[in-house]
Amino acid sequence: RQCLDSVENMDLHVGDRCECKPIRGLIGTGFYCVQVGAMVRRMGLPFAESNNPEELNKLANETWITCLLFSRTCCMLVSEDLEEPVAIEDEMQGQYAVVFDALTGLADPPCEDRGAIFGIFRQLTRGPPRMDDVIQPGKQLIAAGYALYGAATTLMFSIGDGLHGFTLDPSLNEFILTHENIKVPYTGHQYSVNEGRTVLYDERTREMLQALKSQPSLDGKKRQLRYVGSLVADVHRTIMYGGVYMYPQNKNNPMGQVKLLYEAAPIAFLVANGGGQALTGLDPILELVPTSIHDRVPVFFGSEDDTNFCTGFYRASKPIDDPMFTLRRTASIIEYSKNSILDDDDVEEDGIL
Repeated sequence: RQCLDSVENMDLHVGDRCECKPIRGLIGTGFYCVQVGAMVRRMGLPFAESNNPEELNKLANETWITCLLFSRTCCMLVSEDLEEPVAIEDEMQGQYAVVFDALTGLADPPCEDRGAIFGIFRQLTRGPPRMDDVIQPGKQLIAAGYALYGAATTLMFSIGDGLHGFTLDPSLNEFILTHENIKVPYTGHQYSVNEGRTVLYDERTREMLQALKSQPSLDGKKRQLRYVGSLVADVHRTIMYGGVYMYPQNKNNPMGQVKLLYEAAPIAFLVANGGGQALTGLDPILELVPTSIHDRVPVFFGSEDDTNFCTGFYRASKPIDDPMFTLRRTASIIEYSKNSILDDDDVEEDGIL
């Protein structure tokens, strides 16, 4: 409800759109982000002696499930931390299936910038909830978002007609619209990947990483590696400043690492609504239909030019093998640089924001 007021102020008229009226109860996810964000700060500075990532993750998951259950708007809940979905029936049942990762960035050691990811589907079946209600492609999401618990609590949210950013005002305990109609830059000079796993990547991925180091971005700048190790934090920086975030498949994770249903699909929905690209390397993530709730996929999120450049190495004919590619790209860089009004001084280099 706190988030809803800000959404309606964007002239999206959420309450007046027939397909969005029942989402009013679900937009309270902003409130869950406030609660979990408070827990992260109270319990979870990464290097504090009292930090217990497992306990924090359990509390975050329980908070989301409890709040969604008593919202009476949901029929099925899928959590990253539960093997099976939670079916909601009888008087508590609503008409939406919610998929979520209640707290990301809990690696060992845990990342300082943690977050949460969620997506909302409409129930497909009538009566008691069934697995078909959540086994849907990302293109059928009706809303998605993520929260970032960094220096401030940030909520990125979309109902399918644009990407909007909210920042929590602690004095009001409400989310304020701070970034309206966010557009992912067409190109960027930052790439985000765990290069510590290079030895596990296949030849195509290693060749692509080498090309990123040797080829300038479309704005003519030398590319720079930026990698926090938290999915939400790295994706947030990529959305705001351009470039590409990737988690390719490797020998340890041949199907990829990122969970399709409650991580890759919601983020792909947000990136697409900001004008960016979201691919597995060959396929659009939003087109993929999960075979189970915990399916994994490789992911490439970000600026259209950079994402297409990276995923080109997974196609039969790689762009770098085209003798005309360098010539065309050089001409494009010159033309883009002439038309660009962005200088080096205009780009903040502070890690995430």
